[in-house]
Amino acid sequence: MTDLSTPTDASLTDWPFSLDRTLGVPLGAQLRGQIEYGIACGELPRGVRLPSVRDLSQGLGVAHVTVAQVYKDLLAQGLIVTARGRGTFVAELPSTPAGPDLGRLHQLLGEALVQADREGYSAAQVRGVLNLLLAQADRPAEGSGVTVLLVGLFADATSSYAAGLLAALRPGDRVQTITLSELRQGQGLTLARQADVVLALAHRLAETQALLPGLDVLPVGFIPSQPTRAALAALSPLTTLAVVATFEEFLPTFLSGVKRFAPHVQALRATHIQAENLQATLDHCDVVVYATGSEVVRSLAAHKPMLEYRHIIDPHDIERLVVPAAQARRKDGPL
Repeated sequence: MTDLSTPTDASLTDWPFSLDRTLGVPLGAQLRGQIEYGIACGELPRGVRLPSVRDLSQGLGVAHVTVAQVYKDLLAQGLIVTARGRGTFVAELPSTPAGPDLGRLHQLLGEALVQADREGYSAAQVRGVLNLLLAQADRPAEGSGVTVLLVGLFADATSSYAAGLLAALRPGDRVQTITLSELRQGQGLTLARQADVVLALAHRLAETQALLPGLDVLPVGFIPSQPTRAALAALSPLTTLAVVATFEEFLPTFLSGVKRFAPHVQALRATHIQAENLQATLDHCDVVVYATGSEVVRSLAAHKPMLEYRHIIDPHDIERLVVPAAQARRKDGPL
């Protein structure tokens, strides 16, 4: 295995690209999947500078044309951008609506307090009325909530992501879900047009936008969930582990993630759901870790312990992107 640290500015985090020639996955597919996953899960920060095609080709020992094609594919997906004379970068997040001017709010409330004092109201009376008004404002009016539509890959996982997202929004808001497969079949277009905010997986943004022309779609990234990390850390060091990816190109990165959270487990075999050696790999192991979308392994090795490598929406993306977008579309105005 060959490693190459991304040349970055001092303020940026280095990213180690690596290729595993023992997995039987085409090297170009490995590299593309690694960059896609890194962007989707925040391991490749927005705006980070990537190596040049020449540097990456030489550092990894792969053909120049292979790296060039990977970058071309990622450019077409909108995941990376190029700047003449500066290099290639991970695409920045879309701009989010500016928040309300708190200085103006301070001025308005200050003027109201001055006027209340002039008219003889006590501080206690002002405080009581203000608390009452705030309590009333916090109750969502009928139909005042924001509707967020989350476009995912797999129905069950997308519903799980939506539940976590809903917890970060205000009472009365709604999070609806649909899959890319359903959109391709022409389903849910009305649902999407009626939504106040539409979200897509960061690495599937271009595809989602193509299926929803004319709509603003915001990308969200993902991180491994806490239960996933805890379950991997709790595995016995003597476990023989099967690691099953849904997409072949994500297998090296998926395997790396499992190793990160279960470094004490030495016996691992990695495969994907379309591989010819899938059943043999499952038969060999004690425990199966499978990616979301690979639920078929449950029936292929039903007698063995199973662990789904589940993700959650990156809380940073919810805070800096989703919440401001929802606030800007709120029918009853910002808090």
